[in-house]
Amino acid sequence: SAWSYSPGVRVPGVLLLALLAGCGGSSSPSSAPTPSVSSVEGSTAVPDITLPADPLRDLVPRTADLPPGLVAILAGSGPRDAHAIAGYSADPKSAGTLLTQHGFRSAYVAQYADLATGRVLSVVVSRFSTASGATADLDADLKASTGEQITTGVIGEKSDVRRQPLPGGKGQLVTVRFRKGATTWLVAYGANPTADPKVAIDLATTLAGRG
Repeated sequence: SAWSYSPGVRVPGVLLLALLAGCGGSSSPSSAPTPSVSSVEGSTAVPDITLPADPLRDLVPRTADLPPGLVAILAGSGPRDAHAIAGYSADPKSAGTLLTQHGFRSAYVAQYADLATGRVLSVVVSRFSTASGATADLDADLKASTGEQITTGVIGEKSDVRRQPLPGGKGQLVTVRFRKGATTWLVAYGANPTADPKVAIDLATTLAGRG
């Protein structure tokens, strides 16, 4: 899957984040499930928040993996099917077709936020029927990627790290896209005024070790 930002989507603080459903191009959405101030305030900031159960849940960050201050947003996290993922797109029909062509099986979205600083983190892990299908999905995402490319070691079997400004100069968004076998990940980290790529890279490396 891939992530970008959209001026129509708001999250805590001044950061904007939107989900790109995972096939690049025509599947790029105009809106997305994003953390909201009310959903953060409604979450219980306990030492370990349990996300909704699913076979892919272990492939998203656990509380112990998170930088201090970030907590899980239960209302925005959980398993997602192809219909839900395609529904985040500006062209759901085309996005659904591409997901089917790539052999999409299931996905899991996990979202986290820090009300004190406005930092946000969104992770989507997608499982495909074959490694070749996952490769095709990731390659389409990378072809459509924008922003400054950050040089780092390979995460999983193929990866790409980007950093770009959020609209109005209100912070930065770092995205890490990578694949391992028939699974792809997108780790999107937003912060104001700057987003440290190391935060997203370290999380992605941890998740790759579990895939």
